Amino acid sequence: MSKMTIRKRISLVAIAGLGAGLLSVVSVAPASANSAGVTNNVAVAGEFNVATSAAPSNTNTAVAVAAHAANTGSKSLGLVYKDYSSTTAQSATMLSNGTLALYTAGTATVVTYVATGGTFTAPRYATAANVDTAGAASSTGTALIAADSKSIYFDSTATSVAALWTPGAVGTYTLSYYTTASTNTGAMSTTSRTTGTLSGLIKVTVVAASAGGTYAAATSACNLATSSATATGTDVSGSSARNNGQNGFINFYLADAYSVALSAGLPLVATATNGAIVNIGSSIGSAAGSTSVSVAAPQSSIVVAQATANAPVTTTVTLTYNGTTVCTKTLTIRGEVAKMTVTPLITQSTGAGARTVASNLGYALSGGVYLLDTFDSAGNKVIPVTADGSTIEATSRFTAVTGTVDTIVSAYSIGSVATGVAASDASGLWPLSSSLGLATCAKAGSNSNIQISYQNPVSGNVVLSNKATLKCAGDPYSYTASWDKASYVQGEIATLTVQFKDVAGNAAASSTTGATAATISAPQMTITATPGASKNANASGQVVHTFTVGTASGVINGSYNALVDYPTLTGASTATVQSVAYKVSSGSGEVTNAEVLKSIVALIASINKQIQALQKLILKR
Repeated sequence: MSKMTIRKRISLVAIAGLGAGLLSVVSVAPASANSAGVTNNVAVAGEFNVATSAAPSNTNTAVAVAAHAANTGSKSLGLVYKDYSSTTAQSATMLSNGTLALYTAGTATVVTYVATGGTFTAPRYATAANVDTAGAASSTGTALIAADSKSIYFDSTATSVAALWTPGAVGTYTLSYYTTASTNTGAMSTTSRTTGTLSGLIKVTVVAASAGGTYAAATSACNLATSSATATGTDVSGSSARNNGQNGFINFYLADAYSVALSAGLPLVATATNGAIVNIGSSIGSAAGSTSVSVAAPQSSIVVAQATANAPVTTTVTLTYNGTTVCTKTLTIRGEVAKMTVTPLITQSTGAGARTVASNLGYALSGGVYLLDTFDSAGNKVIPVTADGSTIEATSRFTAVTGTVDTIVSAYSIGSVATGVAASDASGLWPLSSSLGLATCAKAGSNSNIQISYQNPVSGNVVLSNKATLKCAGDPYSYTASWDKASYVQGEIATLTVQFKDVAGNAAASSTTGATAATISAPQMTITATPGASKNANASGQVVHTFTVGTASGVINGSYNALVDYPTLTGASTATVQSVAYKVSSGSGEVTNAEVLKSIVALIASINKQIQALQKLILKR
């Protein structure tokens, strides 16, 4: 992997900066195996570790604390990238003015750190005798540094060791870690530096500090979210449209090409359109009335709120850094319920017990008779929610308007409140965006005054639905059947409508009682779906079956009869098998003998008229 590829793949780093132009500390969710900026690895025997914790802000020094087992206090300066390995295949990227804190936990062996360049300083080690019960070194030993500062030698009394390494210049370096049982320092000669076993190796890429500090989209992140959190760069599901009373969130992290957080010295400015309020942090706080906020830190969250409580707003939020647009996100916060519409689904049964709206109607709730859809003042489909916007309202908040029940529809209510704004659930049946209404029918007829009332939880505003008509009828008792046309051509779609009637002869209710699985025979046609037991009648008491005209072997011209049998009704002798006539043809232009004879007769008649006209003309002369 090239250096540039390594640099561009870092997406998580928090680095401390230098001097007055300090870099802020940030921690970003990994997009690659980058451990920089996170908690130090707890050392185990034989590992070669780099302190991945960033050096504190406002300091110019990395800190290698007295070596001990945890080494959680060691910090590196200017570390941009570090993989998670601690063996001989490690890689790291750092700034040229940075310092790495290295540490190793081990047994009583000789340890040597060797670098191909740069300088080792501050060697420290702890022995078994001077590590306290908390794992911290109570005293430290000394180590031998080579004259060229490119290696450090720890004798066999060291059980855990640490040191600092500074590159000093841009380039590529190799840091090696050797272990051996020998105690011969060899005056740190070139040969003695690599005595023993190579137990760890780090390839370090050092880049110029001056190359950073400029915004880079590839290593930055910005995303819509449902809460204040670390930016991931991917919008969270449901974050672009929030419920009434909920805030919207935009999480961001801005970095340079090395994934180092940008300087806090330049302002970030968040602005919102259409009067929405924005603030930085996890809550809207004191930003009421504001639409623009200057941000000091290059990693945070933008909170978006309604300017007017319970009023819908669609806003575009723009984030700029030093005048450059770095993020633009559009979201909607829905308002409270301002409009409701009732849409009847079926004719309810006067029979005992509730009926099921089956799959052919698209819904499945016992007794479901109508849909209730709720909207805010901007026409957005909304979910009826409690005051904090996070909980679906109880069905009891929806009530039938006083005086609208009668001797036909004796009761009606909401049986299930909408739970989303999607068109349907995973099954494709239940409309998540609609509440489903129930009704009880006392007798056949209709009630045209059905109206639902709802009171919003925060404002107390009461909303009334439109007035709708609910129909009641008896269960299917008999039926008739008819085609949509008298004749068809091969390849056409034919529809067969079965009209169910109750015992009084009215259009039957939309129930499964009587309208169970059918047996339909239609020569020269192919039914598109097998008539199922759950195929309820619609609000008009009808079931529609579709056919394609013709068969796999073609079509034979002629007249035919379809036989339609609903055994539940015909078996009870309340209905008879229906015979429905129709014609089919291939549509190929073939002419029958009757058509030929008819044409001949017409031709003879035409000739006779012409002869008579000619005779009259001759006689006149």
